[in-house]
Order: sequence, then C-alpha cells, then structure tokens
Amino acid sequence: MWDWGSKTAREAREFAGLHALEFRGDDATDLPASADIHPFEGQPRRHCVSGEWRGRAVQRFSTAHITVEMMTLPGILPRLQVVPTGLECRPLALGGRAVAMGDDAFDSRWTVLTADPCFARAFLSTRVREALMHPAAVGRSLVVDGAALYLWAPGSPSWSEARVRFEFLSVVRGRLESDVWERFDLTPVAVPSAEDMVWIPTEEVSDVNQWLYAPTIVEENDEDGALGDTGEFEVSVLSAQLDGETFLPGHDDSTAVYSTWLVAPEVRA
Repeated sequence: MWDWGSKTAREAREFAGLHALEFRGDDATDLPASADIHPFEGQPRRHCVSGEWRGRAVQRFSTAHITVEMMTLPGILPRLQVVPTGLECRPLALGGRAVAMGDDAFDSRWTVLTADPCFARAFLSTRVREALMHPAAVGRSLVVDGAALYLWAPGSPSWSEARVRFEFLSVVRGRLESDVWERFDLTPVAVPSAEDMVWIPTEEVSDVNQWLYAPTIVEENDEDGALGDTGEFEVSVLSAQLDGETFLPGHDDSTAVYSTWLVAPEVRA
C-alpha cells in the first residue's frame, strides 16, 4: 500500500541532506517570536526541516492544512499578509484590512492585509513588489509576523520546489529598506542593569605615540571567490528549478524585465 507520509518524509530527509539542513521529522524546532501568536502554534508540525540558508535560520514544515517555508528576521515587525487575489485565506486567517499599494499590476495579483497601512507601504517597496511579481512567488502567500518571514500554501506541496522558496525568502529579506527597521522594529530595548552602569577605572596608559597613526582600511581579498562584508551579492540560483524553468530573473512576456536579484551579505565572524 502506498504511504504518502513515508514518501514525504523521505523527500524531506533527502532535501535536508542535499542542503546541509537537519531533518527533524515531527520534532519541530521552536518558532521565531510572533507579533501576537502564530496561527499554527500548538498544531502538530510534520516533516520539519531546519537549519541555516545563506546565513539565516530557516525551517519548513506541514500542518494538517498548510505547508510553511520560514526565515527568521533580525527584528520584530508588525503583522502583514500578502495573498494571491481570490485565495481563500481561512487556513491561515491573520486578520487586518485590505490595503491597496497604488500599483495596478501588483494590486491585481495580490491582496495586502494589515492593521498598519504605513508599515505595509514601507515593507512593500518597489523592489519587494517586483520580487512578488516573479514566478517564484506563484502559489504562495507571504507573511511578516514578528521575527518570522514566511510563505504558506494550502496542502502539502512538493519538496522539489522548497529550494526556490528559500531563495525567494532570501531575496525579499535582502531587499528590505533600512527605513523599515528604523521605523517599525518592535524589538524591546534592553535596559542596562546597575552592575553594567558602574564605571571601574583601568590603569592609565601613557599617551606617548598614542595618536601618531590613524587606522587603515584593509581591503578584502576576494580572489578566492569569498563573499565580501560590504555591498550586496547576487543569489546563485542556476540549479533551482520551478516547474521546469530555471529560477533566474529575466524577461517574461506578461510582465516587465526583472532586475538583478540581490540579497544582503552574510556577516563574517
């Protein structure tokens, strides 16, 4: 007898092995902080894979009704959901009201739901909207929820497209404007303790030759192909496939020409 659960578990295990991720089965990893409570929190999460993708914590899992690809954000943002126009949202109802972006092509394809229209317009910049018009976003809804950025779709989509979804989340996160974090990051600011505020004098150092030299900037040697610590780098997606088509920006007869896909650089230790 054909066992769908065993087949899916095998595909998840193979995907994890190919991409240096951890297959956790039904032992799902902890969820990132939420603005309120994740709609699938407390539900059994199956076929869970987790780890790092381009230096960012990710996980993929299925519940009884949906499949989720999630990437952790560096801060906590208000809740926002971007769903394909006409999609039944009942499997993941997050609330909020519909907000138009004033972009006819985008608004005809997507419905934006949020309680904070100012945040929606800041998050959905021209570059993020451009990403959502790419075929890699087809069949998924995008959600910002606290420290989580994730895609969801009804049912249990194939693992063959999971790589594309993680790459897509990397692109979206990398295209966020600094203004989004400056204006909307809800991460609590730590209050220094009394011990942290005590000043303990150290041994006085002679000022002889102390100011003779200014620090010099050491140029990063990228001849070995290593990623630099400044600027942006292109996502390598030559082998990522979506419905038989290479996941690369390019001309689409139904839309405009896509620009280069860029994400933020990994931070070196």
